[in-house]
Amino acid sequence: PMTSNGHEPLWLNPAVVVNSAVLLCVVVAAAALLGWYSDLHWLRSIGLGDVSMKANTAVALLVCAGILLLANYGTTMLLAVPRAFLETGLVVFAVATLSQYVFGIDLGIDQLLVPATNDLELTSSPGRMAPTTAVCFLLFAAALIADHWATQRARFVSRVIAVALLLTALASILGYTYGAPVLYLGIDGVTAMALTTAVLFMALAMGAIWLRPNFGVVAILRESSFLGSFARSLLPMVIVAPLVVGAIVAAGFGTGAYGGAFAIALSALGSVIAAGTVAIVSVLILRRSDNTLYIRERALAATTNGIIITDHTKPDEPIVYVNMAFCEITGYSAAEVIGQNCRFLNDGVENQQGARSEIRYYLDTGTDGTVELRNKRKDGREFWNRLSLAPVQDHDGRITHYVGIVADVTVKREQAGNLKVALESAEEANELRQTFVRLVGHELRTPLNAALTWIRLMELDDRAETIKKGMSVVAQSIESQSRLIDDLVDVSRFTSSEIRLEPSAVDIQVLLEKTIEEVRPSVEPDLELQLVISEADYTATADPLRLQQIIRNLVSNALRYTPKGGSIFVGLDAKDGFAVLSVADTGKGLSSEEIKQVFEPFWRADANLPGLGVGLSIVSALVEAHGGTIEVKSSGHGQGCKFTVRLPMDATLSGSVPLHKNKNGNEAQQEDATAEAVRGD
Repeated sequence: PMTSNGHEPLWLNPAVVVNSAVLLCVVVAAAALLGWYSDLHWLRSIGLGDVSMKANTAVALLVCAGILLLANYGTTMLLAVPRAFLETGLVVFAVATLSQYVFGIDLGIDQLLVPATNDLELTSSPGRMAPTTAVCFLLFAAALIADHWATQRARFVSRVIAVALLLTALASILGYTYGAPVLYLGIDGVTAMALTTAVLFMALAMGAIWLRPNFGVVAILRESSFLGSFARSLLPMVIVAPLVVGAIVAAGFGTGAYGGAFAIALSALGSVIAAGTVAIVSVLILRRSDNTLYIRERALAATTNGIIITDHTKPDEPIVYVNMAFCEITGYSAAEVIGQNCRFLNDGVENQQGARSEIRYYLDTGTDGTVELRNKRKDGREFWNRLSLAPVQDHDGRITHYVGIVADVTVKREQAGNLKVALESAEEANELRQTFVRLVGHELRTPLNAALTWIRLMELDDRAETIKKGMSVVAQSIESQSRLIDDLVDVSRFTSSEIRLEPSAVDIQVLLEKTIEEVRPSVEPDLELQLVISEADYTATADPLRLQQIIRNLVSNALRYTPKGGSIFVGLDAKDGFAVLSVADTGKGLSSEEIKQVFEPFWRADANLPGLGVGLSIVSALVEAHGGTIEVKSSGHGQGCKFTVRLPMDATLSGSVPLHKNKNGNEAQQEDATAEAVRGD
């Protein structure tokens, strides 16, 4: 406990109590010895009554002070050996004295230090201490001997013996105070314990009790808890009230104001009044503490965070308390969770091993910390729990409970996740814009440079052959620019809210054959382009220009990535109401990771080849707009690729089809970035 100055009260400080007992014994016993050697009678009793402290008693009290001092400074071998020697000597001396009373013998130990006469008050033998005094020395020695063992049982035995010594000394003091000789006379009915000796034994008993302050009643008195405060408040009342009642009764009886019967009745009445006073004080203290506890309980109940307390002293660490906020977060009532282990909140929930290991670390090491993990509510919904754990220690420093603060951070986690996705999308869009500007700049510049070169060459060389070839290159450059512009326009259209189709009845076979014939002139002589069409009715409702764009882009992609000597296979088949168009090549091939990116805008398998990298993304969007599907397969690098398009032949197409149902989950965001790049700042 702490006072307003932040310090422990002196009467509860173990060092102060023990050292004060030692100092008092040394001063009083030394004064008594001085009184014997200087023949000053008043020093032998320090002015407290007519019964003198014997010289051997004073020496034994000095030995007791030495034992208590050694015990207070530790239990090392250097201290334990002299302490045990002194304890043994004290026991031998006390037993020898008692044997003289019991067997009526004289061992010659009573006047070893100074001679004594038999005319002293309440003394049966010159220089011999009272039998009660010898018993008190035995009790003190036994209490300190038991204290050598640091077990709970040994400490309990030591404390019980010390309390017995305290009560024996107190009885002698009360005998002197109330005039009851039977309380301080020995077994011989003659020799009495001196009042100063009784006071010193009481001090020694207090020192022995306070020697181990973290055990028993002393530990309770020193606690900062409600129990400690309550015990400290009642202690003065419990001690003073009976003494006051006894003093009043004894004073009246001693002066003859009333007889023995009235004294007994008055003593009983006084005891009732004292007990009632103690009870009233107890009720007042309990009411004040109850108000404090009520405020704390209401504060715990009113907090918006869940509070959970578990019992760390039991094997399964059951829950012993939850507040209302915890019940609102989890959906469980307090009755449903009290007695359970917290693990029931994790049933069927997958959490990272690190979270569980972190919680176990806090529990095993007795440290506090915070961890986020998924828990399950009573209705089965999962939520993110930010759990803050803190150990609760008792007054001996042992962890008895853990307090957990539960915060539902599901919304914050979702917001953080959305923010992360938004930041990643913004970074991706910025990267996409930079890629677009770089690619478009390169693709626009390349054909223009070729055309400009030939135009200047024709200015210098006007031969017909040169002009013919130059005009051909210029025408090819214009066509390349035109295709590039068409692709950019398509990308811009696809990134708007919808793409417009012009559906009509079309024969896919005729359209395929026508498109292949248009493409053949651009096929290198050392490449083989095969077309295989199965017999079937390929009449369908589709946008013919868009279908040609699909075919042209797939074939152009195959031609671009197929090396010399390779071949491209184009097939058409009808199956289950779908026209199945396949374009396979023996070219570069794709890895599994590249297959995932193949339909992303501006992605190219080989950055050294010409093109914007938007052809396949346009194909994917157009196929989706026609209600079809597209897939790509490849066995790996150098193994070629196969694109398969499935188009429904009986589909009913409206004038416009939303594009944002594209199968790639992030494609809509990528296309928004593409549209911004196409439109420019």
